[in-house]
Amino acid sequence: MRWLLLLVPIVVLAGASWRRRSLGARQRQLMLLCQRSGLEFAPLDLRPDTAWLPFPMFGRAPSGTENVVWDDQAGRDVYVFDFWYQDVADERSIGRRRRLTCAVVPLPASCPGMRVAPRGVAGDATEAFRGSEVTLELEEFDRRFLVEAEDKRSAVAFLDQRMMEAFLGLPDHVTAEVSEDVLLLSAPLLPPERVLLLFDAACRLERQIPRVIAGLFPHRPEQGTFERRWFQGRWSPDPTGASSPAQDAE
Repeated sequence: MRWLLLLVPIVVLAGASWRRRSLGARQRQLMLLCQRSGLEFAPLDLRPDTAWLPFPMFGRAPSGTENVVWDDQAGRDVYVFDFWYQDVADERSIGRRRRLTCAVVPLPASCPGMRVAPRGVAGDATEAFRGSEVTLELEEFDRRFLVEAEDKRSAVAFLDQRMMEAFLGLPDHVTAEVSEDVLLLSAPLLPPERVLLLFDAACRLERQIPRVIAGLFPHRPEQGTFERRWFQGRWSPDPTGASSPAQDAE
């Protein structure tokens, strides 16, 4: 029995050591692929805005971003990165650490929430989504993806024919979510060559964003007395509501 108690921590340490070596080898391979492809690579994410992306998983603690890929010639707005976060656990256990590969595509509008997920695949990043299922006209797209949206009109406007065809070029197991002015693509940690495929697909999506959505859903003002803001994983409370701090003070 005593030898079994000694064996458990040895196995745990061996597994952690193997994971570190595997992630290090993956990082080196990704860096080399980026060099050959003319793309920029950074092992650490120095962008101040990644942690403020308007999606719940970016408000988790602890979490972090690394292995960032972008194209300086095309601009820095579209980029791919690895993201990790720790599941919430009770006091007696440590939450599972999850690793994802994500891509950010900026949008010229403040769109209602929408999710485009492969049918039958539950990604690590998925959260409960409050939206209605939307059926679209492209049969191949509907067979592959489940679309849920807070506003059906926004989903139909966003997912026009060209945009749906661009979505069909995504690697397998990639989920897309729209929140405000960001389109986020996420998948379980991808091998290096598929990271570059995801980057190419994200750039293709950016080129196909329908112009009409900017008119239908214009950007929210950056500042405003009653503007709800995204703060580390949650929206700020509505100061015009019945339980606003100003009213409570009165």
